[in-house]
Amino acid sequence: MPVIEVYVPRGSHMRSERVAADAIPPECVWIDLTNPTREEEAAVEALCALEVPTREEMREIEVSSRLYSEDDADFMTASVVHGLDSGRPSFAPVTFILAGGRLVTLRYSEPKSFSIFAAKLCREINNHHRVIPVGGTDPVRPMTNGNGLEKPPTADQILIGLLETVVDRIADLLETISADLDRIGDDIFAASDGTKPTGTAEFKRILRRIGAAGDLSSRVREGLATIDRLLPFLQLVLDRRKPTKEAKLRVKAMVRDITSLNDFVSFLSNKTTFLLDTTVGMISIEQNAIIKIFSVGAVAFMPPTLVASIYGMNFEHMPELGWTFGYPYALALMVLSAIVPLLFFRRKNWL
Repeated sequence: MPVIEVYVPRGSHMRSERVAADAIPPECVWIDLTNPTREEEAAVEALCALEVPTREEMREIEVSSRLYSEDDADFMTASVVHGLDSGRPSFAPVTFILAGGRLVTLRYSEPKSFSIFAAKLCREINNHHRVIPVGGTDPVRPMTNGNGLEKPPTADQILIGLLETVVDRIADLLETISADLDRIGDDIFAASDGTKPTGTAEFKRILRRIGAAGDLSSRVREGLATIDRLLPFLQLVLDRRKPTKEAKLRVKAMVRDITSLNDFVSFLSNKTTFLLDTTVGMISIEQNAIIKIFSVGAVAFMPPTLVASIYGMNFEHMPELGWTFGYPYALALMVLSAIVPLLFFRRKNWL
């Protein structure tokens, strides 16, 4: 039987429950649909009075298909990073739906940000011994009622906290890309110090690593662009839902974070281009060195070839033909004519 992950308020905290499609508790605040079946989609549609977008609709790139309001529900789709811990990071569309007092998330991937946020969400919100980094934010910061007692987060708060976690994961990915590019830079110059040409082996591996980093940076830029377009729409949605001042400030902080991350992605793109140009330049230097060796060899063998050509002629009157030591003389002359150009090239530092 299909099972749906839901988050239900229990006192001052949230609790995760896995329920059947026909047994979704009406008091749930967050419904997390992961690879849903048609039966699960129908159950959520009946409960929330909305139409869940299909997987093909989630992949559409038009803003009007990713950010829209319909049937008193607000639909927001963004590309979210997943696979960061497995070493194969990628991005996949995730749809966030605000319908009344519920948040519905629809996804066909397993972003780590969801499990991280869910673990924070389900802890005791009234735990006053939580440690929050200086300057950091708590994605599940509780609200209080009129009596000063803490109460579970609303759907708006959950969405904001979830997006904050997604942005944090993107920042972690950018840090990984930056560290990898630093290592690539070190490897480029280390490879160039080798005593033998490396253009056919080491530099090829480096080019593949640069290409992978550049491709990942472009994917990050795409993911940030979807979130960058989502946040202004979310601000409009929150204004209509009359959010708290704290919620507005957190969204504005995310906008600033996205701007700074976009700047960092631009820096990484420039660095990737620099490393690519450097690698191609190193390969060109290696190839030029090889061609120079062949050129010097060809020039060095020109005088011996000339000597051999002269004494290979069969004229009748050639005084050297009658010499007893004519053959050793010709050989010595060819060797000397080859050594002299090589010594000259060495003196000029051409070799």
